[in-house]
Amino acid sequence: MRIQGKSCTLTVAKDGYYYPLPYSEETVREASKGYALPGVIGERNREKTIITGKTILGCFVTRLEYQNVLALFLLLFYYEEVFDLLADRICEQLIYKNLTVKSFELRGENEKPLYLRIDVKDSVDSYIDNWSINMPNLSWAPFDELRDHTYYYDGHSVIADLQKLPLVYRFELCGNYTEKSKYEITLYFPLDTVFFPTLEKIEKLTILLDQNDGISLDLYELQPVGSMTDINCADTVLCFQKFIIESKVILNIRNEYENKTVVL
Repeated sequence: MRIQGKSCTLTVAKDGYYYPLPYSEETVREASKGYALPGVIGERNREKTIITGKTILGCFVTRLEYQNVLALFLLLFYYEEVFDLLADRICEQLIYKNLTVKSFELRGENEKPLYLRIDVKDSVDSYIDNWSINMPNLSWAPFDELRDHTYYYDGHSVIADLQKLPLVYRFELCGNYTEKSKYEITLYFPLDTVFFPTLEKIEKLTILLDQNDGISLDLYELQPVGSMTDINCADTVLCFQKFIIESKVILNIRNEYENKTVVL
């Protein structure tokens, strides 16, 4: 992200490691929290807000690539553990301390970059600090030109119960961490009789994130929400179907350098 021609930076820090992000936007900020007092009926007094404290909230959106995919999914795995967020906005340099993950959304559109949005919230020990004088340069840069590339989604690489689907031109995978973890995915596709078997429960759905690096997602036990209706139309009809993921979401990394799995 650039402001007035200068590059801003956003870095996730956890367990002594720093992960600069090729992010596209962020809204992390300090906000007031409290309660409202309604205005008196018949009087000219307006509603008043009583501020009881401060809170940190917002989100950041970043592209997926080899340097950050494992670190970001580990954030989702340890969603109750705290991490720091270092933001250099040119006009200010702040450290948001001891944040946790509130929710996330991974979205992909055919032949376009994969984006991950992470919503953050504060913890009991959260606070905001300034950068130290000796803070190193945290700008994102490719470590390996051959491997550190942005991941692009291929809508023809989605497999449902061992059957490759004709085209899923977009998907949105969402996770929400409240009292318990909850995951759901929405698939967007042209209406086709080949896709109709997925009106029933999908036992396993595989989405390839990057073939060269061997990065993929496996989703288990997808229960459809609602139903679809066949349409007698000569033209292509675009539709979508939402599924509740009743079991696991698994990130697989399989290449000559790593063999790792993250189970959400």
